[in-house]
Amino acid sequence: MQTSYIYSVSRTNSLAQYLLTKTDIERLLVAEAGTDLQSALKETYLAPYVLRTKDGNITEAIEHTLIDAKKIIHSIAPKGDMFRVLWVQYDIHNLRVFAKARVKNLTFEECESYTSFRGIYQPSTLFAAAEAGSLSQLQTGWQEAFDTAVQFAEAGSLDKVDGVLDEVLFATIKRIATTLGDSFIKKYTSAAIDIYNLKSRLRTLKYPEVAFTPGFILGGTLTIEDLETTEGVYYALNKISPTTDFWKEAVEAYQSTGNSTQLDARGNEYLLSLAKKASFDMFSSSSLVLYYLQCRQAAANIRTIVVGKNSGMSLEEIRANLNFAYVYE
Repeated sequence: MQTSYIYSVSRTNSLAQYLLTKTDIERLLVAEAGTDLQSALKETYLAPYVLRTKDGNITEAIEHTLIDAKKIIHSIAPKGDMFRVLWVQYDIHNLRVFAKARVKNLTFEECESYTSFRGIYQPSTLFAAAEAGSLSQLQTGWQEAFDTAVQFAEAGSLDKVDGVLDEVLFATIKRIATTLGDSFIKKYTSAAIDIYNLKSRLRTLKYPEVAFTPGFILGGTLTIEDLETTEGVYYALNKISPTTDFWKEAVEAYQSTGNSTQLDARGNEYLLSLAKKASFDMFSSSSLVLYYLQCRQAAANIRTIVVGKNSGMSLEEIRANLNFAYVYE
């Protein structure tokens, strides 16, 4: 048993208690857009982060909360590098930005505002490596993938830009999980691949005339044969569903509108539920993963409320987009 996790698990469990509560959410929901909403936000865990930003920028404050969560995990985890499986997606997001920026000959300063600082590497470091052709010195295969992505971007094939970088994303997190050998991190990675494959297959079934790539990522619990038919996809979704009809509304919304927002949210919630279930083991890395996912969900709830209020959405519409399931009482 990894007794070295006892301190870090206790610490993150304690920190999670201070995240967005249901009382906080109700206060935010009744606040009027503008000064009242800003005042309500300063009564939540976001308060010190809002004060650190210029002009109380909420988007910037939210980003700071997630960067700090990442730093906390790395500082208290016995093996902080294994949690890189959570951060790689933000590096790959930045490479997407840089590939598209290359086509327009943009400088780093011109595209910096579109980047995330939650990755393994600072965006400026990643940009410099991409320009120097040395990305593969950071992670195996990154430069080759980036160069291919740039070619697709120049050809206007933006879906293929995403595809080639998705492939290198999962190749990287699988390598990290395998190298470090942590049982929960490997389980989390496998689950993330399953979610990707299920969403990818739903997209292919909805738009059969489009050849999406990659069609399937190896390394999950599902096989390509499992997802050959619509019935197979639905069976697989129900098989991994933590509750009855967990995916139903999200899948129906995607099929009717082509908008994957609810599907993406459900995928994130599924991974959170996986970490929550595993977190009862005090000797596991799962509680640290759970803490970051809880921070991300709290941030998503705040973003949903702020955007909804500022765009004039009704209270019912905003509430429908919130996830209360893992918010602390």
